[in-house]
Amino acid sequence: MAESLISIVLEQLTSITVEQAAQAFKLVTGAEEEAENLTSNLRAIQEVLKDAEERQMKEETVKHWLNRLRDVSYDIDDVLDEWNTAILKRQIEKEESTVTDHVPPPKKVWSFALSSCFCARQVVLKHDIAVKIQQLNKRLGDIANERSRYDFRTGGSSHEQIRNITTSVIDKSVVFGREDDRKAIKDMLLCGSSEETLNLRIISVVGMGGMGKTTLSQLAYNDVEVKSHFEKRIWVCVSDPFEEERIFVEILESLLRKKPNLAAKNNIQEKISELVSKKRILLVLDDVWTEDSSKWDSLKASLKSSSPGSRVLVTSRKKEVGLAMGSRSTTDMLMLEKLSEDKCWSLFSHLAYPERTREERKNLEHIGRKILEKCQGLPLAVKALGSLLRSKAKEHEWQSILDSKMWEIPGVENSVFPPLFLSYYDLSPVLRQCFSYCAIFPKDYKIKKDELIKLWMAQGFVKEIGNRGREIIGEDYFNTLAMHSFFQDFEKDKNDDIIGCKMHDVVHDFAQFLTKKECLFIEIDGVKESWKDLYFKNILHSMLMLKTEDATLPIPVSNWKKLRTLLIKFNHRADQTSLESLLTKVLDQLTCLRAIYFSPDHPGGSIKGLPDKIGKLIHLRCLILSGNRDLIKLPEAICDLCNLQTLDITECWGLTELPNGIGKLVNLVYLENEKMYSLRFMPKGMERLTCLRTVKEFVVSDGGDSCSLQGLGKLTLLQGDLTIRFRSYRAEASEASEARFSAMTGLRKLTLRFDGDNLRPENEAFAVEALQPPPSIESLVIESPRGPTFFPSWMMSLKMLKSVSFFTCDKWESLPPMGKLPSLESLIIVLMDKVKKVGEEFLGIETGDSSSSVIVAFPNLKTLVFWEMGEWEEWEYDYEKISRSRGGQEDSSCITIDIMPRLQSLSIFDCPKLKALPRHLLQNTPTINELEIGDCPFLEERFEEGRGEDWPYISNIPNITITKEPPVGIISEEGED
Repeated sequence: MAESLISIVLEQLTSITVEQAAQAFKLVTGAEEEAENLTSNLRAIQEVLKDAEERQMKEETVKHWLNRLRDVSYDIDDVLDEWNTAILKRQIEKEESTVTDHVPPPKKVWSFALSSCFCARQVVLKHDIAVKIQQLNKRLGDIANERSRYDFRTGGSSHEQIRNITTSVIDKSVVFGREDDRKAIKDMLLCGSSEETLNLRIISVVGMGGMGKTTLSQLAYNDVEVKSHFEKRIWVCVSDPFEEERIFVEILESLLRKKPNLAAKNNIQEKISELVSKKRILLVLDDVWTEDSSKWDSLKASLKSSSPGSRVLVTSRKKEVGLAMGSRSTTDMLMLEKLSEDKCWSLFSHLAYPERTREERKNLEHIGRKILEKCQGLPLAVKALGSLLRSKAKEHEWQSILDSKMWEIPGVENSVFPPLFLSYYDLSPVLRQCFSYCAIFPKDYKIKKDELIKLWMAQGFVKEIGNRGREIIGEDYFNTLAMHSFFQDFEKDKNDDIIGCKMHDVVHDFAQFLTKKECLFIEIDGVKESWKDLYFKNILHSMLMLKTEDATLPIPVSNWKKLRTLLIKFNHRADQTSLESLLTKVLDQLTCLRAIYFSPDHPGGSIKGLPDKIGKLIHLRCLILSGNRDLIKLPEAICDLCNLQTLDITECWGLTELPNGIGKLVNLVYLENEKMYSLRFMPKGMERLTCLRTVKEFVVSDGGDSCSLQGLGKLTLLQGDLTIRFRSYRAEASEASEARFSAMTGLRKLTLRFDGDNLRPENEAFAVEALQPPPSIESLVIESPRGPTFFPSWMMSLKMLKSVSFFTCDKWESLPPMGKLPSLESLIIVLMDKVKKVGEEFLGIETGDSSSSVIVAFPNLKTLVFWEMGEWEEWEYDYEKISRSRGGQEDSSCITIDIMPRLQSLSIFDCPKLKALPRHLLQNTPTINELEIGDCPFLEERFEEGRGEDWPYISNIPNITITKEPPVGIISEEGED
């Protein structure tokens, strides 16, 4: 990790110009060559770091040398960052004075006085920085001179900063060598004598870390037969310690399919007992450690009301745990053995040999089998090595793995660690830092990919390379770590993109082994024994889970002076006053912080405000305050954080405005501000934040202090999703015409929401027409317009537009000509109370001469949803009439018109007056495989199975659902209720 750290420090040095260095060092006699010496020492040390990093595992003196190097490097990084920040602040002040040149003369005099004071402070600051660098350079020089004692091999890292990997992330959908174990677990779940079914049967799967206990349990849990056998299935990761309250809440949440409102433990137990009563259930308790049977008694009592044949499946590393929970060693316990050589080889070959020729496999097999012997039959070790060798094509690369000294690391009891060490040291230095950083999280933590990448950025691990942005580089880093099997249990979104993951317990142990003096997770529950012996002074990254109402730290904050990351998740019952007191203490003393996460674990707990001391954290790059729903104001001092890259205020419902000086946050890249329902406007000056890539919601409002639509148009780097909320809009034509977004080529989804009380309906179409979004838009949502139907001219230019949703367009009396859109795949229409008829206008087929013999309306539409159309009576079109008018002649035989030829799913809910569906559509669209109708009485009658007038037209559709009630909730683009 020192190798990557030194690269960061050298980058800081090179960002300071020679002139700036000279100005600072002239203030200290004889210090003119300090910057040069500092760079020289760092480069000399960098030459030997690769050898030192590998030798530290076996040589304690080398480890001590690296620790000293690490400490001084972090100190140098802090000082250089302080220097760069001072330079940046000076530049910002110059820009601010340029903006305010029109201020009356008296204020100019005051501004000059302030500027003079600032210059005086700059002189003092430069002197202090120069002195600090002199002192640090002496420490670094001593360390550089000592390197000769260790006879290090010279030569920089052979790794490039990033390795392009084109293969996809390996998932664990294929399991080798455990077929018998898989069948045994399934049999124990499904089978049993009459005696066994009388009581709740506890089945335990036991084996050392990395043996595949969780994987096998997941396969059994998701087996088709198991799913149909049990009426209720619940999965809880227990881990250590065994927290009864959390486990009860997770079980209840799984049964209810929503977060429970109950708080008292007795009430929760009673509710669980009620919900499982007379039902056959399967409860999986994964990764149990406690041998105290009393911890399990109350949970067991809650499950006694379940039906005979219910099962509890426990996974643990210890046989004693299974016995304590009630498993019988002879019939209820599966002891996982190590994999045989042949089974190991099958798994290894699957991972290491894809896309290799038969000759390549043959040449590498003899070395591969020798490497495999060292894995000792442990699946996780095999997986780690297979993933590592997947990217190595040459025989000598495989031989170097076999001959590595990592197989003989002293003091490492876990036999999975050596293969993990090999994978770890195969990574580039920056990727090693990215992986090690993950030790900050607790076991079984659901890591959000985007959040992790932003935390990496805050520490300086992720930099732009050429024209490739940091998001792309961070994504590549994440994928590379996944390819090396450091991540697993991937969570994906509806587009099959990874959005989260976990780490295997053993991999997490390995990360903690690497960073035991740098990363620390503490769960504060009032029991001091859990933290009293921990060593705190050198901790750099920490995550705290506050489980008590009183939000206090168990140790003095002053012990964490070097802390760079502080992630605090607090209980929803945490006292607001103590939370704010804790935050004030943290901000006052931990001035080296690069990242702060201060959010409730579940909705409920919140702070009301941030102290002004936040402005002291000049190194801060990432500030996450999401979920603080009572937060009502951000202090102006936050605008002094000129290095801030990420500001996450998602779901801060109480915030009505952002700081007026936000334009000073010149390095802000990500403004995560979704679900901020009270926000009234965006402050003037936002248009200067040209580094912004993410603004989730932009509020358009009239007023001199607000940023205009024209200002938003200047943020050309925006990408991903953008919601524009129109609270009021009275712009002149000239301003609107300049607010074009065509340069925002990174945008993919655009939402236009009209939710202000002062909106003038006649301005809506005008405002929307003026936007001119880029052709890259794939999804468009329009919510709550106040005026009549509009269809902007630019919509036809969106050749990549796949999804359109209209919500609460209750003044629209007709539908736009959506059939014109060539790439549209999904159309959702909700709450249009004034639409009475849907006809030819919806198809978008215009009259006139045809240049083609085939005309297609909705050529790619697959999903069509209508919901809550209270006055809608008729949906029909005259196919013959359309054909004649489109061809411009009486004989339409030469014209073919296709309507929705690829439609797969049609859903119609809560349309009580709709009399029928177009027969032409039902007869001529064989691709429809799903029809859903709910709370539509006329349609229910017409489509009654075997008897309805129109039943013959839909009887061939495979999946038909017709109910008298619409589904619970309301459909949305995000899939939320």
